[in-house]
Amino acid sequence: MRKDSPLANLDYIEPKDLINKPLIISREVPATSEFSKWIKKDINKLNIIATYNLVYNASILVNNGLGYALTLDKLINSDDFSNFRFRPLMPKLETEINIIWKKYQIFSKPAELFLKELEKEVDTSN
Repeated sequence: MRKDSPLANLDYIEPKDLINKPLIISREVPATSEFSKWIKKDINKLNIIATYNLVYNASILVNNGLGYALTLDKLINSDDFSNFRFRPLMPKLETEINIIWKKYQIFSKPAELFLKELEKEVDTSN
């Protein structure tokens, strides 16, 4: 959300806070998703004004005051110097993310390092 949004003053966002608000959600959020269960409302009855496939695109809409983007934390800069504020959902809503790549893919050095760090993180979290 924009830092000047009334919801930006909250510590967290509850389902009641989003009812009738203009929402921008990922195209990956199906109608039977965990979000629908979290908000306790049919997702098709929400005020969804747009969907996005890249959160950067959603940030442009938010920055222009068109609505509130539902996204994972840390995908858009929301520090004190940014025009954006991220607020977690309460009760907490988490999702699984899958990362896939071609089996015999040749990676750039940075991509290879990223993948090794990611694999270390996954190995330690099991």
